[in-house]
Amino acid sequence: MSQPAMRTLYDPAARKGRISLSINQDLLDRLEPYKNQVNLSAQAELLFAGMLEALENRAWAERNAEALAAHGADIARTGLAGAEFDRI
Repeated sequence: MSQPAMRTLYDPAARKGRISLSINQDLLDRLEPYKNQVNLSAQAELLFAGMLEALENRAWAERNAEALAAHGADIARTGLAGAEFDRI
């Protein structure tokens, strides 16, 4: 069975931009022997995509905090639908 395509938060086909980073020199020196095995730009994109996802998830939760609290209060007051069938 094949895996479903992973949804991305950005356009992976968009043109590449440039960014200036300051990275610990010891870390860079230790990575040097592996430079042919690792695509640092691709790894940075994965890291940035993960950060973007976490930030957008946090922003969504903050925007919806009131509705989420109200929904939780409703569940606390009335219980979950189908809870009477819970056998665990």
